[in-house]
Amino acid sequence: MVSNIWVEFAFTAMSTLLMVELNNRNALMRTYSRMVSCSFLALMTMAGLPQLSLKSSIVTMCFIAFYLIIWNCYQDKRSTGWTFYAFACIGLASMVFVQIGYFMPILWIMMMVFTLSFSVKTFFASLVGLIVPYWFAAGYFFYTDNIQGLADHFCEFINYSELFDYSQVTDHQVLNLSFVTLLTIIGSIHFIRTSYGDKIRTRMIYETFIMISVACIIFIVLQPQHIQELGGILIVNTAPLIAHFITFTRGKFTNISFILLLIMLVLIMAYNILVPESILL
Repeated sequence: MVSNIWVEFAFTAMSTLLMVELNNRNALMRTYSRMVSCSFLALMTMAGLPQLSLKSSIVTMCFIAFYLIIWNCYQDKRSTGWTFYAFACIGLASMVFVQIGYFMPILWIMMMVFTLSFSVKTFFASLVGLIVPYWFAAGYFFYTDNIQGLADHFCEFINYSELFDYSQVTDHQVLNLSFVTLLTIIGSIHFIRTSYGDKIRTRMIYETFIMISVACIIFIVLQPQHIQELGGILIVNTAPLIAHFITFTRGKFTNISFILLLIMLVLIMAYNILVPESILL
């Protein structure tokens, strides 16, 4: 248990540093602020206690790395190199969570509409990046004479027998998801109303966050057994949205809202730590 905690700490620390770099490199905030990384760290801590998930941590870190790389392709339809590296991160995440492949059509739409980098070359670069981790994994499976293990891994991608299966969902997971979804709604509405103050490129990034957040929530409803992995991706997209709300809102109502959200966060963390998990259904 102790070793797992330190592994989780290492992944969370690395993911937080990547969020700092994502914020700095893309100027997500119009002013100097660390609210993006702070919001991410707070939500990850809340969602990660007390049950630890190494798969979720790996998927979360890889998705942040994807964002960090893919925005180097902005308005460049010849950026095959950056596209390859970005989707290699998705490929790495799929090694532990193959269902992340369902995001591929959405990520291609993102390239068409938001990064404005989609072309025939970048499309094939994304495919090569996605499968390149399996070139090495296939060699390992062949060496260990475990080809069936590789086949079983891909079979999970088309396993629809557990759609709408809420038999494994716990009260902690529902509480965490409800709070993060609330933050997503608040942050999305706020940004849509105030996006005129940001540069076009920044708007594109935040609109990507909103689109991926909606997709995550839909996927969680469809396959709730993957709530931890999808919840990590949702937090990656929600953190900048709620950080934008906290940083750029003024007035008595918004100040009270911030205090209430902070109190809710602390109470949920306390509930997760002190109250044992129970299956809802």
